Amino acid sequence: MGLAGIAAGIPAAVPSVARAVVGDTDLQQTTPLIWVMLVVSVIGAILTWAFLAYAIWKYRDPATKGRRYG
Repeated sequence: MGLAGIAAGIPAAVPSVARAVVGDTDLQQTTPLIWVMLVVSVIGAILTWAFLAYAIWKYRDPATKGRRYG
C-alpha cells in the first residue's frame, strides 16, 4: 500500500473522527433514555408484585387457617 492508498482512505475517516470530536455518539445519546426505561420497568415490576403479595395476604381464605397441606 503506497502513499496514494493512504491518502485515498483519509477522506473516509474524517467524518467519523469529526463526529467523535464534535458531538456525542448514538450510544451516548440513547444511554440516558435506556436507564429511564429500565428504572420505570423495575418500579412497575415492584409495584405489580407488591400488589400481588398484598392481595394474596389480604384476601386469603380464613377457612384454611390451621389446615395442613401435603
